[in-house]
Parts: sequence; C-alpha cells; structure tokens
Amino acid sequence: MNKLVFIFLLVCVGCKDEDPGLSSPEGNWVYTTPDNKIAVTFEVIKTPSGDFDIQNQTMKINGVAANAEKEVVGFTTTSFEKIRINANDAQAVYPFNIVFSDGKLSGDFMSITVPTATYTYPWGTTNSLADITIQRF
Repeated sequence: MNKLVFIFLLVCVGCKDEDPGLSSPEGNWVYTTPDNKIAVTFEVIKTPSGDFDIQNQTMKINGVAANAEKEVVGFTTTSFEKIRINANDAQAVYPFNIVFSDGKLSGDFMSITVPTATYTYPWGTTNSLADITIQRF
C-alpha cells in the first residue's frame, strides 16, 4: 500500500500546471510618449468576424484624462496596419491624437513593436516617434 501512495504522490508532483502563456492579443495595453504628454490605454477584443478591434480606449493629455475615440485598420493576430486614438472631449479643447503604424505583436503577446508613430502636442505640432513598444498591462 505504501508503494501505491508513493507512486501516486510522484505522479501528482509531476502533473504541476504550467502557465501556457498568452495566445492572442486580447487584453489591456498601454503607451506613454517619451515626454509624458500623451498617454493611452486600450483593450484589444476579438470581433465576431475573427479580426481584432479596440475598446475602452482612454487618453491623458499632459496628465488630464479626456474621452477618446479610435480608428483601427487591419488588426490581426500578428500585426495591425494602424491604430489612431484621439481626444474627443471639450475638456481637451483640441482633438489631440496619437497614430501607431504597422505594429507587430511579439510571439508571447506581451508587447507590440511599432516602427513609426506620430502624436499631436502641443496643438498644431506633430511629433514623430520611431521604434516604440506598446506594453500589455
């Protein structure tokens, strides 16, 4: 009987659950410009058609939260063509925005590498970004 209990314990120890990791871009993401003037968060969701979209987008302009709208083009499991998030709030006064172009998702779905992006701050000034990373949170 003791051998049977011992074998059972060995099997149980060997059956430890492993974290399978993430298997899609679905989840919450965040990016802040290097000058901390524009910060965005968004949730990636899977649409009924199997593509991806974003929702619950937020934008902070110089630390002040503003309602935000979005435009998403060509978001798949591995990449997207464009994500644009813009302020849509009288409190923001102007429609500040950030545009991410040609994003590539990492294999572990923990980051998105974006070769080029632009953002508006202050109003009327477009700033360019290169080789940035959007992080999952």
